[in-house]
Amino acid sequence: MTSATIVRERASDGGWGFTLRVDDAATPHLHEATLSWADYNFWSPSGGDAPSAVMLAVVRFLLSRSAADDLPEHFDASLVRRLHRDADVVIPGLITAEG
Repeated sequence: MTSATIVRERASDGGWGFTLRVDDAATPHLHEATLSWADYNFWSPSGGDAPSAVMLAVVRFLLSRSAADDLPEHFDASLVRRLHRDADVVIPGLITAEG
């Protein structure tokens, strides 16, 4: 089973940046990802979810649709919206308090 964890979270001018560790059966992978304020507010309209929980929901969604090796080394959370039409409907349901 593939899992994802956040190694580092940092605020930026337009949102947040994350260093992610994705572990699959073969080897761990490190990724750099960004989450804009706009995407955060879309997926968490109440503003009650941690940004890290939203990013992990995005990564879980991406990993449910493709292999860990297919995840780009650097990506913005909006990538999911361009690749999968149902992302905006599914991602809010994947957000958990535990991240």
